[in-house]
Amino acid sequence: MKLARTISIIGHPLLLGSIYVVLMSFHNLPKHTAMAVSVSVILLITIPIVFNNWRKTKKGTYTNFDVSDQQQRKGFYPFVITLFAILILVFWVFDFPKAVISKSLLFFAMVLLMALINLWLKASMHAGIAFYIAVSVFSIGFWQGMFLVGLALLISWSRLEMKRHSEFELIVGGLLGIVFGWLSLIV
Repeated sequence: MKLARTISIIGHPLLLGSIYVVLMSFHNLPKHTAMAVSVSVILLITIPIVFNNWRKTKKGTYTNFDVSDQQQRKGFYPFVITLFAILILVFWVFDFPKAVISKSLLFFAMVLLMALINLWLKASMHAGIAFYIAVSVFSIGFWQGMFLVGLALLISWSRLEMKRHSEFELIVGGLLGIVFGWLSLIV
């Protein structure tokens, strides 16, 4: 159980997603643009979600920081969707590269679809985001992508081991991540 918790923390969408944004930005964009993208995502997405989840967990509104309860996610998704809409608006207003905007819109579409699916099923965001990242990293190299596919599988196992998701919820989240990650390769 301790190993599962450690892997789940390493694979938390906020941590893994932030690292992904920073590394991919600096790999694909000029330094000043990469810095602007990274700072924007951390200030407009990561920090507000961390603060929100911490505050709501402390108050007892959320059972846990991961918002693993399907009913609690119904309040979480509108907050996240609003943050992403603001981020994309900032990218558009400040004329960020089209690739940044299009990939952000694609990721936003995945979050919207996960929110819609949450009406019936609590698809795993851990698995979805981990597989999205893994597939999209194939744009850098085969072995980097394969390493992250292995990590995504470990993250999925950890969520099952911790009883935060059923196998079906992990499969749905993982498939969404794979599809949207593949779309990110062709956008």
